[in-house]
Amino acid sequence: MRMQQLGWKARWQVLLATVLVKLGKLTHDKFTEDELTALAAEFYPYDFAINTPAGQGNVTLQRGQVFFNQKDNRVCLQSLASIDIQALGSRLYRAHLVVVVSASPRYDKETATLHFEHVDVDDIRLINDDYSLIQDTRFLINKLVPGGLAGLFSSSVKNVLSLVSAGTSNQAVSYLQLYLDGSKQKILDYHRPQIAAKLIAMTKDMPLHHTMRDDVWREVLFRRYGERVVVANNALEFQF
Repeated sequence: MRMQQLGWKARWQVLLATVLVKLGKLTHDKFTEDELTALAAEFYPYDFAINTPAGQGNVTLQRGQVFFNQKDNRVCLQSLASIDIQALGSRLYRAHLVVVVSASPRYDKETATLHFEHVDVDDIRLINDDYSLIQDTRFLINKLVPGGLAGLFSSSVKNVLSLVSAGTSNQAVSYLQLYLDGSKQKILDYHRPQIAAKLIAMTKDMPLHHTMRDDVWREVLFRRYGERVVVANNALEFQF
């Protein structure tokens, strides 16, 4: 019966709800966006490194908000993130991002387990705000070459940039050329595939499933009579 771990009040709640389910008066339980956002808060903040041809980069997921895509039956987690790229002890680039990751719910009646599957990165978007910063290649040259830009008369740009990249000059030059335009978007576009791959890898280490517990009356009820879990009516509905 899976009622042993419930107190008397919770047992009465299960019994009353059982009657309502059998009478067709109780058709579903639900979690709202705010309730799921509160559950997701424990995973923040979250940091991961990204590789750059020159220097080192880091992305931090700062906080998140759950919303629903009912049309595609998706639960979406939108995060405010920051990206920071540094080289030679100086910051080359920083920006705030909006990152959206989504998944589809699936309920397995045999194991009474809710799974979130088919995880995908829906969006990685730049926020242009006062936090944003970008340096150009001239900034690096002035740090590397004695006399700054004047020192380039005796050194080629490629040789100078090879110092930044520890010898992998072609790759570094291609990367640092992105900074010449002063486009924050181009820098993000360059790193977008790696950020997306890191986000997908991160979800593989997260508990993207939940088995109905024996000490929560709502979950005991759903273990008994639950049929499916879907996104409906701006909620995650646990349908009987």
